[in-house]
Amino acid sequence: MHTAHEMSEWSAFSLHESILDAVAANVAILNDRGEIIAVNDAWVQFAEFHQLAVDNYGLSLNYVSFCESLDAADAVDAKQGLQDLLAGEPGPVRFEYQIFLGNDPLWTRMTATRIFRDDRTAILLTHEDITLQRRTQAALGRATAALLHAEDDERRRIARELHDGTAQYLTGAKLMLGAMKTEGRAEKIRLEVEALLANALDEIRSLSYVLHPPALEEMGLGPAIRQMAEGFARRTGLAVQIDIADDFPKMTRPIEVALYRVAQEALANVHRHAGSPRATIGLRQAGEMVLLSIRDYGVGLPESAQAIAGVGLAGMRLRLEFVNGHISLTNVVPGLLVEAWAPFQPKPAA
Repeated sequence: MHTAHEMSEWSAFSLHESILDAVAANVAILNDRGEIIAVNDAWVQFAEFHQLAVDNYGLSLNYVSFCESLDAADAVDAKQGLQDLLAGEPGPVRFEYQIFLGNDPLWTRMTATRIFRDDRTAILLTHEDITLQRRTQAALGRATAALLHAEDDERRRIARELHDGTAQYLTGAKLMLGAMKTEGRAEKIRLEVEALLANALDEIRSLSYVLHPPALEEMGLGPAIRQMAEGFARRTGLAVQIDIADDFPKMTRPIEVALYRVAQEALANVHRHAGSPRATIGLRQAGEMVLLSIRDYGVGLPESAQAIAGVGLAGMRLRLEFVNGHISLTNVVPGLLVEAWAPFQPKPAA
């Protein structure tokens, strides 16, 4: 354990030095002014390995002020959390943020806990390197998104086979039955078979459309979403207001598929969960981005549900992250607003 000589008044803390030095995480102790008064061996090794530009491993450094100087968006929140602890908040506080040491980005998890001795306050501060964990999570997210896009490709293949193969056979059978010139029972059977074949054709066409809507490939995202929303409104009775320009430009396939699937999932969620009689869906270009928005007028999303909003939301997020986009859910009065952003990438000319 390394301690600052000028902070000797804190040496009465009964913290066993060998225990702290055995901890794998970087550990520092801050006094009631937020200054570092002791660090463990792991902290020292980390400072030496990364050649940190701090004197004496940071001993005597005001760590609360130091947080503000870090090149990390969440470091300001960490500073505020430490100040709250020193002001008497019970804690502990935890933050995860990314810092850059040279050219290497590093993710760290900071945990700060208030400790006491003789009515004096100090903070036990630990830093854990979670870079590998974060990279693994990101890789898993990319892999999952790739699987979703592979699923879309497979849906596209199946839809084409159903449309170009099975549906054609059924159409031929229906035409042949229609040409039958019989009377009595044979005619009755013909009518029944014809009705069954017509139903089968409708189901196959519906399945083919859900798996891979031909409008998406033939006309582009704007008309495809309009067609999907109108069909959804007819099937469910939901009143859907559509705000999409007739001449909305075609974009690259990954962008269009991602936004189309988000629109499908969001409208399905309105029907299943929102308790809303109507919804609005819009699509517009916003600078270098394209914005898909879906709003309902129902119950909104409970605060407790936003972190665990289900597999549907996770799938939407992954699809958009795969194309460098993002999604937000905002409670409005009344209802919920879903906004999906993706880069605007026009489809190259053939």
